[in-house]
Amino acid sequence: MGGQKEKKVLGDDHRLASYLSSLLHKALHYHDVDGLPQIMLHELGHDHSFALNKATYLVDNPDFNHLLGVAGYSHDECHFHKEDMWNNPHSFINDMKDAKYHNSVRSFLNDSLKRKDINLNDAKEVKELGKHLGIEVPEFFAWTMKHGNHGLLLFERKNDEECHWRKSLLQNVAALLSFCGI
Repeated sequence: MGGQKEKKVLGDDHRLASYLSSLLHKALHYHDVDGLPQIMLHELGHDHSFALNKATYLVDNPDFNHLLGVAGYSHDECHFHKEDMWNNPHSFINDMKDAKYHNSVRSFLNDSLKRKDINLNDAKEVKELGKHLGIEVPEFFAWTMKHGNHGLLLFERKNDEECHWRKSLLQNVAALLSFCGI
């Protein structure tokens, strides 16, 4: 019985890895689409990917003292966009016009955390920011981007199961958001 469960998990992991690698080509092909980072975040949040309840992507620019909300994902708002967003990615921004969480994140602008020497990978201020943005149990990580910027992903999983492999995969794949224009 345990062997069947292991095969299913292994098959799910293979499907996930294959799916995520396809996003690289989509990011290149649709580089000119308005809202591309929002589409990518939604793809990462959906059940077929990392099954997140909420996620927020921000860019911290210490040179200009900005912490900018780029994309917001809420599982509850997925009914606003098309099931397969890639069939018409140019319509995503319009489809999501009534999505409150998504739009509140996109309008977020605050002072840079990095400029205050706050460690974006280990700080109570980041957790507090997540709660302020509506994430009840925030997890987060950051990565270095070009031009001295820093990407920050705050998220909440839909279930409590801890899967270190998937969390580290999310941390690596989230850097894909850096390739999407803001």
